[in-house]
Amino acid sequence: MLKTTSKSSKILLLTFSFLLCLHPVWAQNTRAKKKQAKIEAVKKMVNNRNYVFIAQFANPLGWKTINLNYDYNVVISKDSIDSYLPYFGRAYVAPYNPTDPSETGIQFKSKKFDYQQSAARKGIWEITIIPHDVKETRKFILDISNEGYANLSVTSNNRQTISFTGYITENLPKTKK
Repeated sequence: MLKTTSKSSKILLLTFSFLLCLHPVWAQNTRAKKKQAKIEAVKKMVNNRNYVFIAQFANPLGWKTINLNYDYNVVISKDSIDSYLPYFGRAYVAPYNPTDPSETGIQFKSKKFDYQQSAARKGIWEITIIPHDVKETRKFILDISNEGYANLSVTSNNRQTISFTGYITENLPKTKK
């Protein structure tokens, strides 16, 4: 009777050990599938020109990186660009109204713009946006990785260049209340 118990416990131990060995492989496979799904979702957003860049950090020239705590973003769709970003750095021309955030930040809505998209490096899209109906901002250069991480460089007429680090997410339609 002891030998049977010993034999069955060995079989149980071997089965349990086998299952433990499979767990990392299964977890790795799940992670790989999630990563591939994320890459496909980002590719779809970029190719459809329908996404939102969420800025997490501002990187002004000559300053330290600034952590952004608010919902600063750039909404990009096929027919419009809606920018709501702060500005830190040197301005060469003072704003007419320094208390107006639309004059001190990088805030505008544009319907007339050029949009060029290219694959710059392995897994990175380089997107150049040039708005034509905005007086201050001259060019946006947005680098997006295949996993959705992004870097936005903003060139202006009367200000130093500033860059933002963040990610892109899906541009969901606004619901009416």
